[in-house]
Amino acid sequence: MTNESWAPYWIVREGQVSGVFSDFMEALDERLAVDLQAARPAPPLRAQKMFREGRVQLECCVSKGWRSAPEQVAVTLWTEPVLEVEEVLVFAPGRAFGFARLEDLRGKTIATVRGYGYAGSEYFRRHDSPDAIALLHKVAQGRSQAGIIDRLELAYLRHAHPELQAGKERLEEGPVINSSELRIRLHRSRAELLPALNAAIAAMRRDGSLQRIMATYSPPQP
Repeated sequence: MTNESWAPYWIVREGQVSGVFSDFMEALDERLAVDLQAARPAPPLRAQKMFREGRVQLECCVSKGWRSAPEQVAVTLWTEPVLEVEEVLVFAPGRAFGFARLEDLRGKTIATVRGYGYAGSEYFRRHDSPDAIALLHKVAQGRSQAGIIDRLELAYLRHAHPELQAGKERLEEGPVINSSELRIRLHRSRAELLPALNAAIAAMRRDGSLQRIMATYSPPQP
């Protein structure tokens, strides 16, 4: 995994990791006949290079669209989906605009996180921020017409930063604009593990393990 946090899915603090993906991988490890050894978190490009070279053989949890470079596709096998995530538009109060399809973003200035890819980016002007908190502040202060952020990430950050729900920093959650299925990415050199991984994922869905992990990181409803 990378050394960049994506709270609450992947939280990296002082070299320690936690979050949805960390808990999921620990639960998955208990269901497999092989022992999974966590690699040290690395910068995103280095982490992908390590996977390509086979030094890392399993990555959780990513979308096929995020690893579409030919050199990554050539060495990748995919499990069944682990979970689905949704990106939403977020607005300053009273600043929402109509949205039904990605083309409705044409000509808009949208707050984004530097280095991230976004569905529909061919239509809007990116207004990059170094991280999601900076993105949300930018939207709340009216410096972008809207922002794009994962729905659970938004709820988690608003809960952790109360100023994003009060006064000049308030935000309004808008419609879902994109959804992605996240899967485990397996290096082709370990193809024999794919059936066991799929079976474990299915079992965790059936017995509610995945739902319990997600609930741990879902802020209480107001």
